Amino acid sequence: MSNRRIYAVLTMIVLIVACMPLFTVNCIGGHDIAYHLLRIEALKEGILSGRPFLRINMLFFGGMGYASSLFYPDFLLYIPALLRVLGVGIDQSYHLFVAFCILMGFASSFFCARHISGSDYAAFITAVIFTLYQYHIYDIYTRSAVGEFTAVIFVPFVIAGLYDLMHEELSDPRFLFIGMAGVLLCHTITLVICLILCFLAVILNIKNLMRKPSVFIKLLLTAGLVLGVTAFYWMPVIEMMSTGAFSRDFFFDTSYEAVKVWELLYNDYNRMGIAIFLLLLPALVVKQRNRFADFCAVTGIITAICATGLFPWERFEKLLGFMQFPWRVFVITGPLLAFAEGLYLHRFATEIGGDEGEESGPARTVIIVIAAIMLVSAVGNLEKNTEEYYSYSDDYFDHAPFTAEVIGGEWLPEKASDRDALLLQADKAVSDKGEEVGFKRVANEIMAEGIPDDTEYIDVPFIYYKGYAAKDAQTGAVLSVSDEGGNGCVRVYTSGAEEVRVYYKGTMIQHMADIISVGCITGILVYIILTIVKRKNTGVKTDENGEGAGAAV
Repeated sequence: MSNRRIYAVLTMIVLIVACMPLFTVNCIGGHDIAYHLLRIEALKEGILSGRPFLRINMLFFGGMGYASSLFYPDFLLYIPALLRVLGVGIDQSYHLFVAFCILMGFASSFFCARHISGSDYAAFITAVIFTLYQYHIYDIYTRSAVGEFTAVIFVPFVIAGLYDLMHEELSDPRFLFIGMAGVLLCHTITLVICLILCFLAVILNIKNLMRKPSVFIKLLLTAGLVLGVTAFYWMPVIEMMSTGAFSRDFFFDTSYEAVKVWELLYNDYNRMGIAIFLLLLPALVVKQRNRFADFCAVTGIITAICATGLFPWERFEKLLGFMQFPWRVFVITGPLLAFAEGLYLHRFATEIGGDEGEESGPARTVIIVIAAIMLVSAVGNLEKNTEEYYSYSDDYFDHAPFTAEVIGGEWLPEKASDRDALLLQADKAVSDKGEEVGFKRVANEIMAEGIPDDTEYIDVPFIYYKGYAAKDAQTGAVLSVSDEGGNGCVRVYTSGAEEVRVYYKGTMIQHMADIISVGCITGILVYIILTIVKRKNTGVKTDENGEGAGAAV
């Protein structure tokens, strides 16, 4: 059997095992599943209302709204949201989405490892380890950490980009661009970890960057393009964080969550497991070193150690407390070790394979053994998962109490201090005299009607975020709004208006950010089109004899 057939058979087995819990009519469980399903459902409602890019999601808290999409990037969540729009059930759309993420993670790790090594053998080993390593499996099926398991799809591109920076003078900045932009649009904490990794790579390569300023300029241009394309997300976040206080009614003792060094090897919840470290052993006997594999291995081990009590988390609580759990670093530890082991095991296999190299019997045995080790590890982890299945009806989130599943509610304004009361307020608009005012919701707007002439203001059932606006529905006059409504609600000063329209207008910074992102994306698309046209034109040129001039450059 050829290596390609072995890869095809093992790939099918690996993906089936990784997706095994998804073959059910009920929805998989997980610690954060309800919140992420609510996010998906909120995006679906936005699409159906003709407002697919709302920053304040109207479904949350019974219609009160919550800035989930403003603070938490929704890039890949539009996939299950579109499935919901097409009529696919909540359970099935989420399962299809998870399967898609697992498949894309396998593909991205294979593609990027192939770019680095030039070998399908090394790429396949990397993809198998990447897909099945313990923390990744727990992230999907125990934690339902959608942000992390979507962001990890792009981590291989970050690693390949760092390889280009350190060894190829950033010859193909597309890898670093795709990696960092993708991570940024999936999960902020993973982005911070990747930024630290990039900073380390720059420091290690600083002498070369100083000798060759053109490489440094390329790096800056790549960073600028990432910031430009993703401006629609990070600019509004910075603006909102700088202009308002948000709820912090929960506390994570980061140092308490640190693991013991030997626990890294445990086949248990939120640990790395012994399998991925066991596969580092062949590196000890490899004769010819691979500098980038060494970088990935050492960095991977260091990040793993950072999850333990050896790192002084208590001293960095204020700076790094946003991570909540030290073991979040495993989201980058696994990919780093997977790439290192793919490169090491390829070298090891070719050394023991002799003249036939990776096509030899011993080399094929190695790849089968590697796959077997990771499959046994993954099956063991899946069997330990105690999260229960549940079937979500299509109208599940039509019930208001289920729309308040926001975990810590960290993006609630500080003035919205009583979370339980928000659901009770969702059906009431109250005047300054304490009288209820009639209103109706139209998509993400509120139309208040029959307001008495002597009313000074009304508190409408929207949680206030900067960017809310109101108008006199009859004259179009702009009305003042504030966050002074009860429990952090929008207060509208009526100025004698009998009918008031309240809506989220957005801010100038948000609109500027959208323009910047659209401009950058348009520029990239134009560049790609012009490049394709140029290559086609170059490819059809002929010489004086009428023969093809050669392949396009």
